[in-house]
Amino acid sequence: MSPRKITAVLLCIIMLAGLAGCGKRPVIEPADGWYTVWSALPEASELAEIPRNPLLAGNTCRQQIRPSLGGDKIRLTFSNEYGSGNLSIESVHIAHLISAGGPAIDTATDTSVTFSGSSSVTIKAGSSAVSDEIAFSFNAMDMLAVTVKFGEVPNVPSCHRNASCTTWVVEGDRVSDSDFTAMELMSSNYFLSRADTYALAGTETLVCFGDSVTDGVGSTYNGFASYPEALAELLNSDPATRNVSVVNSSVSELGLFSQDGASAASRFESGVLNLPGTHSVIVLLGGDDIKSAQYDISSEMADAYKELAEACHKRGIAIYAGTIPPFEGNTVYYSELHEKIRKSVNEFIAGPDSCFDGYVDFAAILCRAENDSKLHPDYDSGDSLHPNSAGYEAMAKAAAEMLREKAAAAEEK
Repeated sequence: MSPRKITAVLLCIIMLAGLAGCGKRPVIEPADGWYTVWSALPEASELAEIPRNPLLAGNTCRQQIRPSLGGDKIRLTFSNEYGSGNLSIESVHIAHLISAGGPAIDTATDTSVTFSGSSSVTIKAGSSAVSDEIAFSFNAMDMLAVTVKFGEVPNVPSCHRNASCTTWVVEGDRVSDSDFTAMELMSSNYFLSRADTYALAGTETLVCFGDSVTDGVGSTYNGFASYPEALAELLNSDPATRNVSVVNSSVSELGLFSQDGASAASRFESGVLNLPGTHSVIVLLGGDDIKSAQYDISSEMADAYKELAEACHKRGIAIYAGTIPPFEGNTVYYSELHEKIRKSVNEFIAGPDSCFDGYVDFAAILCRAENDSKLHPDYDSGDSLHPNSAGYEAMAKAAAEMLREKAAAAEEK
């Protein structure tokens, strides 16, 4: 099936689902334009995430990104959303990494990134800056390095805490160095929040939105093995879905309701709805709400899910949900009350009144056959809560199969 036909099928899915009792939705018309290919939702750094030797201020930081779609143009977004003061970026370069997990770059691909024609930019606290479009060729799943020479840096940097891969900080201006030595090794992204590419009509961005499970906690470090990354590989391996960019918009401990000031509602606008090219989203949330519940909150959670669905449908975005995986054995999350809520919420997700356009039964995929309240030992990272890389791969396969079934069903109609 051609990319254009896939697009037509998915649009059909959207229209048909809109007639299923949850309201009609506008159709997203295929168009050439910018599409998000990599994302890292910003957070406020805690002490453990702040580099000390050396500091970010006045020095160079190299971080890894892995776009899920290829292109010949790229633009980068830097966020100072949680900064306590101005952020000064003196220069930014992008290049191909020699290999994942190592700081060495292919210097023949080293390219300067500009902002309104300048190599430098100052970003005020609470703001972000989008670079100029840069001529830079890359393929889906290529490992890229974004290297930044910082000037002034807020005492509290904006970061994405769980990058699950190495970031390198070195002294001085070394944005074009082929390799690094004497460096501080970190595991967070700093200020870099998004990468987009320009693509033809028929391209789509699928956003995976969720908490620490979507964030890939428990996966192999520097393995790029979260379920969104594994899903991107699966879709890219199929000619029929190579037009789909899969991006990860997740934050550990994100809940449907407020958790330390963060909630799905507060993040959904920037993390899903406003990402360039968003056509669909898979939501996996609720575990962190259940963790702190003192009474049965399943009906309130259902209402919160419906609000996310309504927000998507108003923009013509298809929304799918993942059932909440089991967590018996984790003493922080599990109790009889919490398990009752989890199962009730999962029944709602799989039921006819959810307003979702479909669901992925992650809970059934990951649980033990003899006890559906526990993770299967083959998929447990060791904390009875987060899957390991094998578990994330199983989740990705289930998500890919759901998307294929939806496309096939729409095509038959």
